[in-house]
Amino acid sequence: MRWSSVLLAAGLTLAASTVQADEAWNGPGWYVIATQYAVILWSGPYASEDDCEQAKPPDGDPPDFSFSCSFFNQAPEQ
Repeated sequence: MRWSSVLLAAGLTLAASTVQADEAWNGPGWYVIATQYAVILWSGPYASEDDCEQAKPPDGDPPDFSFSCSFFNQAPEQ
C-alpha cells in the first residue's frame, strides 16, 4: 500500500499521459492505476477490490499501459 502511494505520488509529478487525463481524487476507495512512463489514477473510487478489478482495462489497451488496483484512504500527494 505505501509503495503504491509512493509510486503514484512520484508518477503524478511526471508528465501526464495524453491518452486519458488523470482521474481526480474523489474520496477513499479502490482506484485503478495505470502505469506507462508514470503512474496515474485511471478511474475510481470503487467500493471493493472486486469492483475495481472488473473495471480494469486489459493490459496493453492502450498500448504500453499496465493496470492494477490500489486502495487509497487519503488523496495522493501531487
